[in-house]
Amino acid sequence: MKNRKYWLLAPLSYVNICIIAVLVILILFMSKSPVLKIVGLIIGAGAIAFSLFMSNMVKGNIRTYISEVSQSLDTSDKDALNNIPVPAVTVSRQGEIVWYNESFRELILLGADAQGVKLPRVFKGFDEEWLTNGKSFEIKKEKKVYTVSVSRLEIDETEQFVLYFNDITALKKTENDYNISRPAVILVVFDNEEEMLKVRENERVRVVSAVESLIGKWVENYNCISRINARDRSFIMIEEQYLQKIISSRFSVLTEARKIIIEGGNPVTLSIGVGRGGANFSECEYWANQALEMALGRGGDQAAVKDADGYSFYGGVSKSVEKQSKVRTRMVAQAMIELIKAADKCFIMGHRFSDLDAIGAGIGMASIIEALQKDTDKTVRIVVDESATLAQPLIDSYRETKNVDWFIPPDEALDTMTDNSLLIILDTHSPEVIESKAVYNAAQTVVIIDHHRMNVKRIQNAVIFFHEPYASSTCEMVTELAPYMHETAIARPEAEALLSGIMLDTKSFVLKTGARTFEAAAYLRRRGADTIDVKRFFSGSLQTYIEKSQLVSSADLYGDCAISCTDEDIDGIRVIASQAADEMLNINGISASFVIFITGSQVNISARSFGKVNVQLIMEKLGGGGHMTMAAAQFEDASMDEVEEKLKAAIDEFREEQKTDENPDK
Repeated sequence: MKNRKYWLLAPLSYVNICIIAVLVILILFMSKSPVLKIVGLIIGAGAIAFSLFMSNMVKGNIRTYISEVSQSLDTSDKDALNNIPVPAVTVSRQGEIVWYNESFRELILLGADAQGVKLPRVFKGFDEEWLTNGKSFEIKKEKKVYTVSVSRLEIDETEQFVLYFNDITALKKTENDYNISRPAVILVVFDNEEEMLKVRENERVRVVSAVESLIGKWVENYNCISRINARDRSFIMIEEQYLQKIISSRFSVLTEARKIIIEGGNPVTLSIGVGRGGANFSECEYWANQALEMALGRGGDQAAVKDADGYSFYGGVSKSVEKQSKVRTRMVAQAMIELIKAADKCFIMGHRFSDLDAIGAGIGMASIIEALQKDTDKTVRIVVDESATLAQPLIDSYRETKNVDWFIPPDEALDTMTDNSLLIILDTHSPEVIESKAVYNAAQTVVIIDHHRMNVKRIQNAVIFFHEPYASSTCEMVTELAPYMHETAIARPEAEALLSGIMLDTKSFVLKTGARTFEAAAYLRRRGADTIDVKRFFSGSLQTYIEKSQLVSSADLYGDCAISCTDEDIDGIRVIASQAADEMLNINGISASFVIFITGSQVNISARSFGKVNVQLIMEKLGGGGHMTMAAAQFEDASMDEVEEKLKAAIDEFREEQKTDENPDK
């Protein structure tokens, strides 16, 4: 153990050589005397030779120390380790090799000597913590894979470890062969076949043929079983090794499909659901159906892949295609009438920090239920936390106009709910953002009406899940239900409440508007809605306008995105942030806007776009969600700077994915 003091001299000898070399060079270049240069060279050469001699002596002492430690192993232990057929090595607490058997020398070191060498130099990626955690681990060497077991020893009060290497290369190859041959199921549907093929018959035949040919060519090189049907669902059964190639191309068929143009100028879009990693074919097919439902619920024109760990999404660059048929709306209306009449009480609830869309839809639905329950003692209530709502002007106006008080806090709703109560959740389908989880958990019968793109975490137990991602707002959906549920339930106050929600989510009929949006607005206008009165719900104070302007003026550009941050404690910051994000979109060259602000201990992002940038996908990378043009995310235990850096990284990642989706062959 005495030689241990020499270990520190090894690096010092090399430092000494470097210093001498630098001094000699300085003498040669700075001195004008030839004699001085010769003397400097002689002295330098001698000093370097002496340093090398000392270095070799130190190395010799280190080898002696290693040898002494090695000898400290019991002879019977060394014989036992030498005789076992697997490689074994003894290392110090610092990971330095003390001793190894012949199998380790031949199989791991390939006949070389490695005493005193640290294991990370022998095994790339070796972590010294593996020695002390008491668990076996896998490690690669050349083309072989080993499982390493660790035993602890204590020799002369020195902690050492014995590592045993078990070659599992063949086993890993078998495992890999098994994994890449596992089955996966792909389901493909033509998103807009029903709506966009209402054209001449020869055009219908051309498009259907082109879609089927495209899907067929897409899968023909992947050694799969397929049944292609553009008018229904195309079914593809494929091995995991080929599915990995499809995923690595980010489902290039989505881009190719958009090159097929239907009469009128609209592109074809596909939705794809993939189930992989299931225990059998049946489970993979079930997961594929779930994934397809998720892809369609997020607006179509994308692929959703489901496995045991959850969902992955690819594509989603196109806007949702509006469906013209209202058959489903009529069916949902009839089913809801039956549920409402069967319930003893009805409760309506939106999301936290409820806005005009959630409250406006709630007022419309409550009015319909009140009309259906006329001449009964049944009640309807809107569950809302008025201390945190963003639609207080609408609530106050409706109270004053109708002289009714349907609005109750969550705790009061919880006290009055029964097993026969009906809960209608509006403007969200995520259990994470509903107004009250306690109210939701107490409800036996739940109905969902929402227009946001499908989230992975969604309410699963709804008896009716009325979800239309192409709709502009929940108010639009409730407006469409109204004539089928009760013809006269919507009067002027309810019509204005519903119209305010539509105007909020469409930015006064600029974003996400279709023919059905204007049909709904026309219906509300006929029911007495006055756009001037509706505009009052959007009014703010002079101070609010000043703070919004400050947010806009302090924005920084990041590519074609505007990012504004504030850590000030501002009343109504949620409304101000969303308005500022909307305002920044009016600046030339801005495709998306983001406002980062603080509420309590939470850092929030409010995101907006005109559709060129899908802010939903960006926010989902940060744990949030929303729509293509309107989304948000929240962070706990994070600083403003950290959130801003995460946002920029998410924007960069989205840009890279967008490039790949648009140019899958590059």
